Amino acid sequence: MGAEELWVESYQGEVLGETLFAKLAERQEDPERRRQLEVLTLLEKATKELAEPVFDRRGLDRGDTSATIAQAKELADALEGISWEDFLASFEGITTQFLEKYLQLVDLAPDDTERQIAEAYVAHERALASFALRGLGAEPGEPLEPILALPHVAVITA
Repeated sequence: MGAEELWVESYQGEVLGETLFAKLAERQEDPERRRQLEVLTLLEKATKELAEPVFDRRGLDRGDTSATIAQAKELADALEGISWEDFLASFEGITTQFLEKYLQLVDLAPDDTERQIAEAYVAHERALASFALRGLGAEPGEPLEPILALPHVAVITA
C-alpha cells in the first residue's frame, strides 16, 4: 500500500475513532469514564486534523467520511452493554494494526514536515495503547497521562 492510500485509511481511522468515542461518551453514565471518552474524542479529532496539510499539499481526497461516521455509529451500538474492561482490551489489536500503518507513513514520508506528522500519528497510537493498558492495570500510571502529554492534545486541553 502506498503513502496516499495509507493517509486516507489513517485519516478515516481517526474519523471513526472520533465519532465512536463521542457516541460512547454520550451514553456513559460513569463521570470518570465519560471524561476519558471525551478526551479520547479530542485525541482522535486533533490527530485527524494534523493530517489536513498532507491532504491539501498532496491534493488527496480524504475518503468517504459519511460512510465512516455511519460505521462508527453502528459500532457504538454494537458495543452497548460491553464491559469497560472488554472495551479496553479490544484496543490491543486495533492499536497494533494502526501503529504498523503509521510506522509505514514515517518510512514513506518524502520530507521532514510529513515525517513529523506521521511521527505524531505514531505517538498518538502508542498513547492510545498505553491508555488501555493503564486502564486495565497492566501498566502503571494514570490512563490519560500519555494522551494529555501529546503536544497536539495538550494545546487543546490546556
